[in-house]
Amino acid sequence: MKVKLFMTMATATIILAGCSNDENEVADNWNGEIRLTSGVTVQTRSNTQATQIQEGETVYVWADKASPTTEYIKAWTLTADGNNGFKNNSTPQYYPTDGSNLDFYALHGNFASNAFTENTAEFPATAIVHSVEADQSGTEAYAKSDLLYAVQKNVARSKDAVELTFYHMLSKVEVALKSGDGNPDLTGAAVTIVGTKLKADFTPDKSATITEQVARAGMITIPGDNNDATPITIRTVTTTDFNGNSEHGEAVVLPKQTISQNTPFIQVTLANKAVFSYKIPDAGGLTLESGKKYTYKITVNQTGLTVTSKIENWTSEEKVGDAEMD
Repeated sequence: MKVKLFMTMATATIILAGCSNDENEVADNWNGEIRLTSGVTVQTRSNTQATQIQEGETVYVWADKASPTTEYIKAWTLTADGNNGFKNNSTPQYYPTDGSNLDFYALHGNFASNAFTENTAEFPATAIVHSVEADQSGTEAYAKSDLLYAVQKNVARSKDAVELTFYHMLSKVEVALKSGDGNPDLTGAAVTIVGTKLKADFTPDKSATITEQVARAGMITIPGDNNDATPITIRTVTTTDFNGNSEHGEAVVLPKQTISQNTPFIQVTLANKAVFSYKIPDAGGLTLESGKKYTYKITVNQTGLTVTSKIENWTSEEKVGDAEMD
């Protein structure tokens, strides 16, 4: 029995299923093995990890017996295989033979390399550090930066598929460029997100209502020490028609940060070293929110930038702004 991974724009859904080696055997002979695979079509580069977990990325899974609560599986380590599934790099895991229901918790993030030891590491009871990469122009660095968390409780022992829905815990920025007045050459242009930090403290909460954005946001804090704002480089995507364009350069950025009014947020540097900045126009600034996607369509003119922006759940809010040459 295969397990499918369903995702929406704001969520990534993994299916956990118990299967035996013989998919045609009768239910009475099922051995209770838990397997994790996916069944989602491959996304375009502009939608990296929007609806599936990228090939080679690591997912850690914990499971507790539901009642009474007892630790059962610790840091089960799985790897996305790029073929709509996950490779189990360890021994298989099985449902309890005593018939207990299970509560599943799963994490994906850019943690320290020794953060979790399989079959040993407890579910994190205190904050763990997740980092977003400073250069997200490539798929791998972007995927590593994407912090995901899933919870599914009271799962009964069964051969039927069990869905785990992963939520994007951070924020996303998308940028596309178009040459405007004066026809400036965008060949070799570089795009950076500026004014944001790279490290977050993540405290996953087993008891939180994971479907609520406020609950998810409450698990994230941004430390001030040793965490200076650092530019994030993204892939440069150009188009001649924003209406027909679906490609964007993209970055995962940390929420709970406010970019003040008239402060640069996006910079475009042309090959001739001319630098253009989009500055936040709103009096209250821009406060990045967990699970939100911020899309910017930037027209580069000889005298400055014209910017259209949209905020979505990763609810839409359209905004139009201007940018200027530095």
